[in-house]
Amino acid sequence: MATGFPQELTDLDLHREWVAGHELPATFDPFRWTHRVAAYRALLAATNTSEAFGPDNRRNPLWGLIFQLHWQLRTGRLGAAAHARDTIDPDSAWGYGNYTLCVLPWLGAERAGLVSPRTIADPPTSSRFRYVRAGRVPAELDAGVEGWREFFVDLAQLEHTRAIGPTAGEGDEQLRMAMWRAHKSCLDVVAARSSRDVPGPLPQTELDFLRGWCRMVDFLWAAAFPTDFEFTVAHGLDVLPERVLSGPETATQLPERAAGTTANVLGLAKAGPWRTRVSLWLWRRAMRTAQARSDVLTLLDAAFHRRADNAATRARLLWLVVAPRRRPHRGVPVSRAQASGRGAGPPGP
Repeated sequence: MATGFPQELTDLDLHREWVAGHELPATFDPFRWTHRVAAYRALLAATNTSEAFGPDNRRNPLWGLIFQLHWQLRTGRLGAAAHARDTIDPDSAWGYGNYTLCVLPWLGAERAGLVSPRTIADPPTSSRFRYVRAGRVPAELDAGVEGWREFFVDLAQLEHTRAIGPTAGEGDEQLRMAMWRAHKSCLDVVAARSSRDVPGPLPQTELDFLRGWCRMVDFLWAAAFPTDFEFTVAHGLDVLPERVLSGPETATQLPERAAGTTANVLGLAKAGPWRTRVSLWLWRRAMRTAQARSDVLTLLDAAFHRRADNAATRARLLWLVVAPRRRPHRGVPVSRAQASGRGAGPPGP
């Protein structure tokens, strides 16, 4: 089994947690961050047995998940004493969100026969969130488990047909689409739960940021946004707030890139349902071609920021929205999301 990882990881802050996340024991306690790291390490290794993502696994799209966990851990979003005590507060809204993106993928991998089953530990205390208890998956989380099972099945099929080549290509993009579809099946539950939530332990601005992040997933899915090691290290390590947002003024005091992301995400959280549906429909139209999706960072910037220096890109973005849709060439595989017609029509009611 290929268990390599990129050498550059040793130079990153994540490496300390990577090393601490030892082999996952027979009982997976998702309220210990070292166990979540161990689960991600096991999933990364299990999905690269044929080295389809390279001998050091750098092209695996699951890297984004462990980087997200690390960001939440180091910024105190999993509980004030999480890092020192190897705990994750069951009442942490971010911890619950990551639970759906760690435990549910693990259970999906079990259903797909990718990893050996583990006993999932119950939360150590009562919580306002519903978790797996006594091995029973709450009804609202089962769609997430099934979504990840489908992802791992898709991955196995792509490996079998050699659709994943030595460089990023059609197979990689299909797999990213499948991953974002599974990702959304989890965060839809988090979004629905947070929409009914009161700030509680979280300040209102931070809760809004979480809600907006759940909405952002739709935009990233439409673009088959890359989450492999290289892309995340190059473009994703300085774009999120390094402290909990205690109020609106906090968002304006962040470094430039993090401030821009934070403003965009908070804007999505505050947008009305109709505006969100229209914006997403327009974005999906713009992302209909592989060429547009390959330039996602530039086009995202143009979509969210109106500046003199990106006027030409905004004009291009408008053309991508209104241009006639091209039919795929024969023989080119179509992702499940594309086959379902997702993004092809106007916003729903």
